Amino acid sequence: MKNSIISLFILISFNCSAQCGVSQSIFSNNIYFFSAELNWSSVNSVHHYKIRYKQIVMNTWSYKNNIDSTLNSRVLNNLTSQVDYIWQIRSYCDSTNTFYSNWSVVDTFFTSTTLCPTPNGLSSSNITYISAQANWNILMGANRYKIHYRILNTNTWQNLSIVNGLINNTSIPVLQQNTTYEWQIMAYHDSTLNMGSLWSTSDTFTTSTFIPAPFNPAINTVLGNNQCNSASSLKIIIDQSPNEPDIGTSTITTDGGYFDISSISTGDSVGYAILNASSQNISTVLKVGLIAGSNYAIINSFDTANNLIGFFAIENTSNGIRVTTTSPNDGNNYTAGYTSEINFTNLYVTQNYSGNLNIVILLESEFNEQIYYSDTVIIQCASSISEIWENEEIKKIYSISGKQINKQNNIILFYEHKDGRITKRLIID
Repeated sequence: MKNSIISLFILISFNCSAQCGVSQSIFSNNIYFFSAELNWSSVNSVHHYKIRYKQIVMNTWSYKNNIDSTLNSRVLNNLTSQVDYIWQIRSYCDSTNTFYSNWSVVDTFFTSTTLCPTPNGLSSSNITYISAQANWNILMGANRYKIHYRILNTNTWQNLSIVNGLINNTSIPVLQQNTTYEWQIMAYHDSTLNMGSLWSTSDTFTTSTFIPAPFNPAINTVLGNNQCNSASSLKIIIDQSPNEPDIGTSTITTDGGYFDISSISTGDSVGYAILNASSQNISTVLKVGLIAGSNYAIINSFDTANNLIGFFAIENTSNGIRVTTTSPNDGNNYTAGYTSEINFTNLYVTQNYSGNLNIVILLESEFNEQIYYSDTVIIQCASSISEIWENEEIKKIYSISGKQINKQNNIILFYEHKDGRITKRLIID
């Protein structure tokens, strides 16, 4: 009885493989550094195939399972360059993997090619404490490049985004100061992952030591109209030098006028913003977002691709306006230098009386440093200019150079009043 069971087991095992044919013709072609195409002759009545492959010197196989029966080739990717591989294929004649063939004969291939040259001419430039520019020679026929970098004598590489094959440089960002790095580049010579070159030899560079600049943004304001009770543009220009602390929050206030929020609707364009930096130039449109009554609104900033990149809160206060915004933290707390311009177009309405309009800006860095800026604009009502002149007691009049002169129109003058006040005026004829 025991012998009969053993015989039946051997028979079943034999039938599982004998009932499924094995491919009699296998070969490899289109072999590159990191890929190879495996080919085989089709077998009748096959449900699917299975491939196993490995480096000759290795003991462990890797597998490709459930290969469709209509196929007679398969590309292997992510191989190791310049080594010998072996592979075999097996047929399965049912979906449950019960009936299968023996493994085929062994085929071999060596991962190497002359069709995928490696980029050369590596150099590094524009090296700062936080970034560097990687440069290389354009390689004819390259579809795209891949760059990786690491701290010298460490084990972990970091990859940059893929670079177009017609470009010969890219930035390596977010580095540590006073640190030596190495980087390498490879090229893909087609649009797939197959035709990759070897990694180039390394180029090295050392980042500089960071020396922060004081927090001292240059600020300028421009009011488009100084006639009282009139719609006016309100422009704020801010310049920061490289290595200054980033601006965290900004607050702009006036002691007169108001935003005509009741005249706008969600989605309306109310101005623009421009950022010009060494590495980028961004133009945005200011559009109305949330409106919370006649005294408060959120103004969103959209780039040319209609991406939301920031927002402002505008509000009317008891005696003027307030504009606030918080800049997103980019992780390094220091700026590379830029000029920004924000312009609210005809949304601001000037005060309804002649006199000084004070514009005050408070900027706070991401390190809680503060800087104040103030500017004074003379708002004039045409009907009351002569009345003001006649009713006020003026002691002396000075030119902008400080010389005492008589009253003149169309130039800026400083008036010393008998009560000790000094006012700046421009009487337009």
